[in-house]
Amino acid sequence: MQRKKILWLTSWYPNKNERFDGDFIQRHARAAAIYHDVHVIFVTEADITKPVETELHRATGLTEQIIYFKKENGLLSRLRKQWRWKNIFQDAVKQYVATQGKPDLVHVHIPWKAGLVALWMKKKFETSFIISEHWGVYDTSDQQYLGSKPKLTQKIYKEIYKAAMMVVSVSRFLALGIERKMERKVDHIIPNVVDTSLFFYREEKYSKFTFIHVSNMVALKNVGPILEAFHQCLQTTSRKDLQLVMIGNRDDEYPKLAREMGLLNSSVFFRGEISYTDVAEEMQRSHAFVLFSDSETFSCVTAEALCCGLPVIAASRGALPELVDESRGHLLPNLTKESLADAMKRMLDEYDSFDRKRISEEASGKYGYSAVSEAFCQLYDAAKAESEARKSSQNQQGLNKIPASAFQNPPC
Repeated sequence: MQRKKILWLTSWYPNKNERFDGDFIQRHARAAAIYHDVHVIFVTEADITKPVETELHRATGLTEQIIYFKKENGLLSRLRKQWRWKNIFQDAVKQYVATQGKPDLVHVHIPWKAGLVALWMKKKFETSFIISEHWGVYDTSDQQYLGSKPKLTQKIYKEIYKAAMMVVSVSRFLALGIERKMERKVDHIIPNVVDTSLFFYREEKYSKFTFIHVSNMVALKNVGPILEAFHQCLQTTSRKDLQLVMIGNRDDEYPKLAREMGLLNSSVFFRGEISYTDVAEEMQRSHAFVLFSDSETFSCVTAEALCCGLPVIAASRGALPELVDESRGHLLPNLTKESLADAMKRMLDEYDSFDRKRISEEASGKYGYSAVSEAFCQLYDAAKAESEARKSSQNQQGLNKIPASAFQNPPC
């Protein structure tokens, strides 16, 4: 197997502003870098003193180039932000090509807005690019639903997809949304990665039966109904050895709700935003995972819970049916706190019937670094072969239809 030189252009990536922003993309990069040389470029604004600062992190097979430009205020700051982002990103690409040569492939993660740089590269350097989509904007339940964006934005989205050589999704559910909105076939499904050196099965548990929830606790995660359902479960079961561990809260909204219910720090415990390692330890000590989202494009936390051997209670929405079946937990057809409370009580009764070691082994075989790195190998081999086959006849049809303004001041 020949190592290929892959340039990643990312719209999200962990950085000093948001340490968990796109962490699933970083894990994908680490998986791809097992067999290939991956160079990641990510550009964002930040509160810095210099006009531009760069972080460069190197590991075997992986270079992460995180570029910050100084945040500005004022009436024209938004327009200048887009202009500066574009110029800094393009300069970084030029430097890469000047020092490393043209990459074998360009891989865009989250096409908005890094796909604009890939379009520019395709024109300037005649490089083919792949799209990997993780964002759920193709679903009407998403707050950032693509259909609500300006027509120009939607048009540019489609042009990015049209120019891409291949399209990758993290789930079949997301793939269907992409195909419906972009009118473009998704070629590969590559799931998100779980670090199974951290997330693995352990026998040791909390002394109390512990439900655990992990999320960023935005509105679509329905954290309030989870608290209400757990409260109802406590009131309608004879068992008192129960607790709910909540991870990911950034403020006091939900702790206040738990306090009003009389549950805070007695049977409901909030851990806040904690490290990936600490999340793994909390999952391993818990008994069952709870998720009640309106929709999920994949759900990394569900995959992590499964790798720990936790049976899952979740709403049957989005990609969750691809991860969870009756041997791995309970999927709920209705988003009601009553159905969730009933599922929690059912989990208490049926917990011992789940083969938790098998749940862990099957999930690790699907979502571990080994499996996902092999998937990237297959993707890049297929893309490289396709790129070489197209090279002699490749043309730039469709690119000239993109408004020039898209490359100058892309809309937010």
